[in-house]
Amino acid sequence: IALPLQAQFYQMKPFFLFLLAGIFSCELLSAQTVTISNARAQALGNTVTVQGTVLNGPELGIIRYIQDATGGIGIYDGTGGLSNVNRGSIINVTGVLYNYSNLLELSPVNSFTTVSTGNPLPTTQIITIPQFGEIHEGELIQFNSVSFSQGGSTFTGNTTYTFTDGTNTSQIYVRNGSPLIGQTIPTGTVNLTGIGSQFSSNYQLLLRDMNDITLLSSINITSPLTVSNFTTNSLTLNWTTDANSTTFLRYGLTPALELGTVTGPAGTTTHQITLSNLQPGSIYFCKAISSLNSDSAYSALRPFGTVSNSTGNITCYFNDNVYTTGAIFQSAVHLNNAIDDTLIAYINRAEFTLDMTIYDFNNSNISNISNAINAALARGVRVRFISDGSLAPTNAGVGQLLPAIPRITSPTASSYGIMHNKFVIIDANHSNPNKPILWTGSTNWTQRQINTDHNHVIIFQDQTLARAYTLEFEEMWGSNGAQPDTTHSAFGPDKSDNTPHEFRVGGKRVELYFSPSDGTNAKLLSAIGSASTELYMATMLITRTDIANAIAGVFNSGAVVQGIVDDPATTTIFNGMQNLLGANNFVANQDTSVIMHHKYMIADQGNASSDPIVWTGSHNWTNNANNKNDENSVVVHDQNIANQFYQDFNARLQENGGLILNATEAALFAVSLFPNPATTSVFVAGNAGNATQLQISLFDISGRCVSSRTFAVAAKYAEVLSVSDLSSGIYTARFSFNNGTVQSAKLMIR
Repeated sequence: IALPLQAQFYQMKPFFLFLLAGIFSCELLSAQTVTISNARAQALGNTVTVQGTVLNGPELGIIRYIQDATGGIGIYDGTGGLSNVNRGSIINVTGVLYNYSNLLELSPVNSFTTVSTGNPLPTTQIITIPQFGEIHEGELIQFNSVSFSQGGSTFTGNTTYTFTDGTNTSQIYVRNGSPLIGQTIPTGTVNLTGIGSQFSSNYQLLLRDMNDITLLSSINITSPLTVSNFTTNSLTLNWTTDANSTTFLRYGLTPALELGTVTGPAGTTTHQITLSNLQPGSIYFCKAISSLNSDSAYSALRPFGTVSNSTGNITCYFNDNVYTTGAIFQSAVHLNNAIDDTLIAYINRAEFTLDMTIYDFNNSNISNISNAINAALARGVRVRFISDGSLAPTNAGVGQLLPAIPRITSPTASSYGIMHNKFVIIDANHSNPNKPILWTGSTNWTQRQINTDHNHVIIFQDQTLARAYTLEFEEMWGSNGAQPDTTHSAFGPDKSDNTPHEFRVGGKRVELYFSPSDGTNAKLLSAIGSASTELYMATMLITRTDIANAIAGVFNSGAVVQGIVDDPATTTIFNGMQNLLGANNFVANQDTSVIMHHKYMIADQGNASSDPIVWTGSHNWTNNANNKNDENSVVVHDQNIANQFYQDFNARLQENGGLILNATEAALFAVSLFPNPATTSVFVAGNAGNATQLQISLFDISGRCVSSRTFAVAAKYAEVLSVSDLSSGIYTARFSFNNGTVQSAKLMIR
């Protein structure tokens, strides 16, 4: 018998309610909390909600890693919304599953709530290097009894470091801003605790701070082995330990340390040993040993060079016009369309050995450099040649070398960048110390680079420096013989820090760094930060924010800061720097038919009482240059050399619409601003030379002129400038004389 319609409905009501509940539950599924392992199994792009314990705070930047009982995952909120979340917090997070260079993250983060704080962290999993893999992403893990391959040097930002168990290797990654930066990398056996992560195909351990490194020895070396004094026949080396110990130093002309052991004072944590009776212009390998009872700590094997008996001459050439008005000692040399001929002249001087590296090489429309190299081989010179593998098909100059010239190209794998060096070593081991030559700089060997693009070369006559470059060359070459050994050659990330860094060339301090092994970017940041009154930069591109922050720090300290880059589109910090420094002080190359190819920085070139320096070489200010490419950088501590580069800088600045804030000329004419900082007025005094008129203009940080007055002046002048109508801040005072002299100074108004 059929039931009434109403009865049929009520009989079916539980079924409809079940369907409704199912539909409703499907709609709410994305808001339900799932385990991290469940979330990791879902498709990219899904929105999930997970809950876990936070494993890190700001030590790793804005990313947070969380872990529950089933797994771990990265949480990346680009807005910085998690910046106040610290270790031990339990958070509930809703976000989208995203793959960042093979690391699974929740990004963007839609919402999060803090459930509680101050909780214990999950139990650390102890694993071996071969076990490290995908299942450990975002989890707290530990490796026992491992050691660093770069032990004895210091941690730098945005850099990977290798650790090993003696057979297997893995990596840690140190980000910019990490508490590890500047700390000494342990040389002994350690336990490492950190967070499992991944970048590209490499699994990486993220250490949060030095507490994640457990030293296993009773005695540990706590500073790198450094040189504090060196002469033609002696080296004084220094290091520290964390306990009083007995001290030894082994040394030799080879890494075998064949010359023996010197014993130093016992019972101290500060160690110093002087090696005597050494040979001039030579490189000695050294290893420090500190012993306590039956335990010993060993420094990294480090090379150091004695002072040579070479002339120490340093010569700079620029391939475009230079602004010689600002010369202090000598005018910079514009080598017009002649760098190729100059290089050939140096090649023709080679008597015994000629080692060359170049990125881009083509003889079209320039003097034939290949012919000069071939001629060197023909007269009995041992020639060795390294070029970039990625440009091999277009490096026609390499193809024009005689087949008898041994050569090698750099790898082309994705893990490697480019062989971007441009250096030439002539007769490094000549018996006459006045023969060795080192040629480097920014210039590739092509018609465009030599005759059109803005470039320079710097040439050193110094045997120690030439021998240091030879060490780097032979690391890529794979041998110290005439023929390369590809089974032992190392390029890019495979290289080690195995060259001296400190030299005295003609009485001047010179530093040398090779990328990516030597932590070059950290040295660049230090060089930028050394500027106290002036900082000028001409570099093809800048992509690193830590460099931008260092530049901003110098500017905010009151120094004159100006810069030129080639392409603002690839220089990712360009807009921020121009807004900070002003449109007339941070400019881009305006002639797109020409590349502004320099890579130099000048600090305090007009301030002899400071430490005037120039930084130059092949190293662009980018991540790839620091981490993947083969590059070289030299730092010359000399006012004359720095000022010659400054003359080129001013010419490049003017042709691209920048203002000349000429601190050199300000120093020469002794401009004084008092008081500085000022409140209502400032007293301006100086020497105007033969000028009879002075215009004083004040520019705010945006580059806008906010005040301008003109005065009649005599040779010596003194004027009072009212600033009571100006807001507090940092201003650039520009002094323009009618004899063409332009000076500048920083003025602070309170």
